[in-house]
Amino acid sequence: MSSFLAVAVIFVSLSYHFDFPFQYYEIGEELDSFNGVSVYYNGTSAGIHGVYYTDEGYELGVKWQCVEFVRRYYLEIYGHKMPSDLGNAVDYYDESVPHGEFNASRGLIQFKNNGASIPSSGDILVFAGEYGHVAIVTSANRSTIEFIQQNVNKKSRDEITTDKSIQGHYFLSDRNVLGWLRISP
Repeated sequence: MSSFLAVAVIFVSLSYHFDFPFQYYEIGEELDSFNGVSVYYNGTSAGIHGVYYTDEGYELGVKWQCVEFVRRYYLEIYGHKMPSDLGNAVDYYDESVPHGEFNASRGLIQFKNNGASIPSSGDILVFAGEYGHVAIVTSANRSTIEFIQQNVNKKSRDEITTDKSIQGHYFLSDRNVLGWLRISP
C-alpha cells in the first residue's frame, strides 16, 4: 500500500464511521428525529464530545449521549427542565419512588415495569446497566412498545414486546427496563 493511500485510509477511519455499502456518518450528524427533535450520531457508546448547554445555561448532558437526547426532547417538546442534572441514565429511575408517584429529582411521574399500566408515547424508558440507558417511547399498545434512542451506534429505533402477567400487570419483555417516567398531565 502506498504511503498516500495509507494516510487516506487512516484519515477516513478517524473522520467517519461507515457501513457497507458506503454509508458514512460524521460525529454529530442527524440520524433520525421524533416530533422534530433530532437524534445525532455519537460514534461509539463511549464517545465523549463535551457537555451541551442551552443558551440559558441549562445542562442537557454529554453531547450525543442518550441522556442528552432525552433532556433535550423534554425541554423542546414539554418545556420541562429536570431539577437534577446529576447521574447516569440508570439514575433516572429512583427505586425508592412507588409506582405512579412523583420522582422529585426528574420532576416526572415514575412507573415501574410490571405495574398496572404500560408506557405512553413521549415517556422516558429507563434501562438498567452499569450506566444504564434512556429512550423516548414513540408508540405503545398492549403488545409492543416502540422507542427512539441516541447513542446506540446507528440504531435509533427499536421495540420491546409487552406481556400481561397473571395478576393483570404488564411487563416489558426486556428485563433491563426498570420503568418509565412521564410528564404530569
